Amino acid sequence: MTAASAGEALTRTAVETALVASGADFETTVVPVRGVPTTVYRNAPSTLAEVFGRAASWGDTPALCYEDRTVTWSQYADLVGRVAGSLVAHHGVRPGDRVAIAMRNYPEWALSFAAVTSLGAVAVPLNSWWNGEELARSLADCGAGVLFADGERARLVGEQRSGLPALRTVVEAEAQAHSGDLTWHDVAAGPCTDIGAFATEISPDDDATIMYTSGTTGQPKGVVATHRAHTTALMNVLYQGALHAAMNQGRSEPVRPVRTPSQALVGGPLFHISNLPKLYVAAWRGHHLVFMRRWDARQAVALIDMLGLDGFAGVPTMVRQLLDEAEAAGTALPSLRQIGTGGAPTPGDQIRRIRRQFERGVLASTGYGLTETTGPMVGIASSDFFDRPDASGRAFPVSRVRVVATDGSDAGPGEVGEAWMRGATLAKEYWNRPDAPLTDAEGWFATGDLVTMDDEGFVRIVDRIKDVVLRGGENVYCAEVEGLLATHPDVIDVGVFGMPHHLLGEEVAAAVQVRAGSASTPAELQRHVAERAAAYKVPSVVTVLPGPLPRNPAGKVLKSELRARLEADSALEEQP
Repeated sequence: MTAASAGEALTRTAVETALVASGADFETTVVPVRGVPTTVYRNAPSTLAEVFGRAASWGDTPALCYEDRTVTWSQYADLVGRVAGSLVAHHGVRPGDRVAIAMRNYPEWALSFAAVTSLGAVAVPLNSWWNGEELARSLADCGAGVLFADGERARLVGEQRSGLPALRTVVEAEAQAHSGDLTWHDVAAGPCTDIGAFATEISPDDDATIMYTSGTTGQPKGVVATHRAHTTALMNVLYQGALHAAMNQGRSEPVRPVRTPSQALVGGPLFHISNLPKLYVAAWRGHHLVFMRRWDARQAVALIDMLGLDGFAGVPTMVRQLLDEAEAAGTALPSLRQIGTGGAPTPGDQIRRIRRQFERGVLASTGYGLTETTGPMVGIASSDFFDRPDASGRAFPVSRVRVVATDGSDAGPGEVGEAWMRGATLAKEYWNRPDAPLTDAEGWFATGDLVTMDDEGFVRIVDRIKDVVLRGGENVYCAEVEGLLATHPDVIDVGVFGMPHHLLGEEVAAAVQVRAGSASTPAELQRHVAERAAAYKVPSVVTVLPGPLPRNPAGKVLKSELRARLEADSALEEQP
């Protein structure tokens, strides 16, 4: 380690120590969680009911905006109380009952979630991109008695209703209930109930949510997370902001001025764990959230500039599109102070571009976690983010991360192994899956991700274990080849995966989206990789797609779908 890097590490360590010290905002302590001694934040709110109960304290400042609608925090608190009270009094919802939510990013999504979790019921966010059969499958699995849905989802579920005997009521977030039983306004018309009355009956380790995994392969599993998991995730977000604000100040780095309250754009789906925490962070801090029904980069740039929004986070694809549109529009997005990326590894060239494209510094960050970890368990921001473009972060004070070699021992610094995680944000179990324990006996969750960890604790994602291509005895890490292809100036998006090969076992294949008007050929893209990597890493098969690569809601490329396409094309070519 150089003298300069040693000084930076000492500074970081000193700041971290101060933040978690006795009496500090992020002081830690150890408590038993499901029989495992677990480090927690002493000052974390106990439950989501406590978090959302704070809404009224922010008064008539904006809470949620969608197109021409604005909900203030006072209105927010009133509506949450009315909906929670109605669910209890008129729909028989009790603590532990499952209530599902399936809709686009409407204000009713956020209000429904707050009401359900505040009364001690279990919120089940459903993927709004699913078809009717997929929605019905998860509704049947969780046994939801009530569903909040927009018109489109209500119609899809209505077509499957005969197979959902547990589903008593569909509340439709529309002016009139065309496919549901009631409208949102029907449920929100009752007398307001003090949600603080519910909060006293909820324990930190009670179930709060069931979130279904992305399902890139197989059927999605319901991940059960507790109130403690979510409130700890909230504190992790605040901790990362405090850590890097202090480090920026200590390094005298240029940053854009802070706005209070923060005003952030939410472009990604709320049903995903990378976006859900925005709801409870906003309620805890009085932030103002602006929702988009669906992602549109041009509209996002216009909203940020027009409304002076200072925060945005999205998967790397969204961030790249935002940067492209801002550059095309000739704006530096001067109000933007925070830009986050996650859900998939962020290419190094994108990280360098974030630093280059903004006239003054923004707090740029990323993290690494899964649905099973209720969001990131490691994070990185500030200069660390730019100086270590291949890193996903260091463990939060309440996170424990191991890198486990194939023989079960801990891998050394820089050695590749599987990431194992343990901590207060870790989910409790998979719903209705006694055959699939989420952790081992000591509380460790094996992520299925290959990572390295350096001697300062920074984690770098190498690949998913199942996505490693074993080519003639050589391991080819797909993420590495994707990173090489992403450096080609014409490449917009790329997915690398394995294809069966009669001699090698597997060969490396790539699906690439290039910029409109590009003349790049598969042969040119292969040469681009060959100039930068060993020959066995060069894709044997490259296909250039006319449009975007298929992705799941987490932003991850659906490699199984791409593989099936290429196999079908190959079969057609072999026909006489």
